[in-house]
Amino acid sequence: MQVARSRGFTLIEAIVVIAVLGIVSVSFGIFILPAIKAQQDVARRAELVDAAEGALRRMARDVRIAVPNSVRLTNTISGGSGFALEMIPTVDGARYCTAGTADCDIAGANVLTINAADTIFDVLGCFRDTAFLAASGGNAYRMVVDNSDTSIYTATGAAAVLTPVVTVSLTLFPGTSATTPACGQASLTANSFNRHRVTLGVAHTFPTGSPRQRVFVVQDAVVPVTYICNQTAGTLIRYAGYKNGLAYSTAAQPTDPVAAPLNAATGREVTRNVTACSATGSETVGSTGTIEGSAVLTINLTLAQSGETVQLMKQVQLDNTQ
Repeated sequence: MQVARSRGFTLIEAIVVIAVLGIVSVSFGIFILPAIKAQQDVARRAELVDAAEGALRRMARDVRIAVPNSVRLTNTISGGSGFALEMIPTVDGARYCTAGTADCDIAGANVLTINAADTIFDVLGCFRDTAFLAASGGNAYRMVVDNSDTSIYTATGAAAVLTPVVTVSLTLFPGTSATTPACGQASLTANSFNRHRVTLGVAHTFPTGSPRQRVFVVQDAVVPVTYICNQTAGTLIRYAGYKNGLAYSTAAQPTDPVAAPLNAATGREVTRNVTACSATGSETVGSTGTIEGSAVLTINLTLAQSGETVQLMKQVQLDNTQ
């Protein structure tokens, strides 16, 4: 007769297993957990860098296409510390025709009259913004010529560098037949090229001309634009479309989101987790804090989250000139 053997673990076997498990646990804690934490830290830093770079790129884009001398900066804001950056971005631009300019003295050309009411003028070339061209028959746009004294924010009436909201009609000149080529291609008139002709629905007097014959197109519903970086609240917010009558703002730059005119705008968060931010301009117009059209804007932005901190700096050349 066979005797049934009892089955189980001996005390020594149990101790060996416990010891092995302890060694494995210690090894996991020493080698595996730090690697996992390092990967999480890298991912968090990458997210912060991406957020900071995206915010700086967004601001840089608006600054580069802004109406000359419309970028206003102050490092004093309401409700915290940081900076407020205001501007009037453009959607298109061109060089307008003046008397004595090559390719503008041909028969039938229309030049822009400065310091007198005018409604029709040709540009040297073509507008390119497809949204502007498609909606040019509507009342959504204004035009700016010379803003050398920053009066776009304050001047009205005869002193206004900015047209009222106008109906803009764009046609080709000097195309004279049904086979008119596209804008910019060789025209049907010798020694000239097809260009856009602007017809304003309301006559306007531009008080001064642009040194480079520049005319800028502004979309009325989305300007001005203000970025407020509030390191106390930890946010960078973009406000747009708070125009105030013909002039786009008051003489004073808005810095308080809960007061006029910013309280009439919809603020969109650009980024959060801001712990420090500052901005400086290399040149200003007078003492108004308005950055000159040829200046360099330097922006510093620091973001932090869960013990990770990134600091990025971006320099933006103001590309638009008078």
